[in-house]
Amino acid sequence: MNQRGFTVLITITVMSTIWLGVALADPERPPGPATVAVARADHLYRPGLGVGQSAFYPGGRIDYRVIEQLIDRGVAALSGQSAQEFWSRMFVPTQRVGLMIDVQNPPVPIVLVEAIIARLIGAGLRPENILIFAGDERDLFAAGFSLRQYRPGVKCYGAESMGYRGGISRIVLDMCDSIINVACLRPDSQIGMTGAVGNHLACVPHTRRVNLLSHPQQVASVAAEPIIRRRTRLHFLAALHPYYAVPTPDNPEPRWEYRGLLVSTDPVAADVIGKLILEAKRREAAGQPWPLEPAPAYLQAAYEDYYLGQCNPELITVALSGPQEDSLLGTAPPAPIDLGQ
Repeated sequence: MNQRGFTVLITITVMSTIWLGVALADPERPPGPATVAVARADHLYRPGLGVGQSAFYPGGRIDYRVIEQLIDRGVAALSGQSAQEFWSRMFVPTQRVGLMIDVQNPPVPIVLVEAIIARLIGAGLRPENILIFAGDERDLFAAGFSLRQYRPGVKCYGAESMGYRGGISRIVLDMCDSIINVACLRPDSQIGMTGAVGNHLACVPHTRRVNLLSHPQQVASVAAEPIIRRRTRLHFLAALHPYYAVPTPDNPEPRWEYRGLLVSTDPVAADVIGKLILEAKRREAAGQPWPLEPAPAYLQAAYEDYYLGQCNPELITVALSGPQEDSLLGTAPPAPIDLGQ
């Protein structure tokens, strides 16, 4: 291929990538049908005597190969392409990609972040063009991530330390062309649950985060900020060993091994399916309906007020791969459910 042909090919690829990102997050029209891939494994932890156990991962050391398989099966089920094709089409080598990670307790596993980075590098991205970020560097450090601002290779920042412009993190504005959202599924005493939509709070100052958590209907406003919604291309919602209830003194570890990873280009749809899984587990644990309290009102607002994603389960296709037994998806009601008003 001559130089001109190569240039045209790169231009078409970049324009297609930009068009795809805009089409997936059009702020001017109601969201259409969505797909959420749910990849599950038959085991999560490496066999052994619990080496590497911690309060975050009491089962021991997570098997990196299992995480790789969950990612590859998830993106393949979502896109209908091989995993290699998916990463090569979604991200071009010249892009700067930020991984926006959830570092609340329990945080996203480091192995999940490492495996995503490995796939970006496999797609041709330079390590120097990949960065990890969360709201606060203290939380990153507590979650086991090494802070890397100036050393060669993948960078790791806290949004608070890098500053803001116009109320949005400079990491989003100046350091990323695309963002991968890596969130955790968990119940939350303030907004009902946190997931893909709520993890975007890392992009705004601490004072706004606190205010939004007190006004759940507005939580989705951060993900709906034009530059944030345009640059956030892909959502991973980790449901590996999640809590199904907020811990209490009487029940400090209400969690179970779901061994799942949800993947979508629609953050609202990912959270809706996550909610169905959580409430199915809560129903199983209690022997009767046990809705999240409070109801996650931000999901309905994300659809109706911000056109951020699809919240009607009837319009969400679940692409399940891996064990179907105890997936908790068969118990989900087929009709629209109360997402909070």
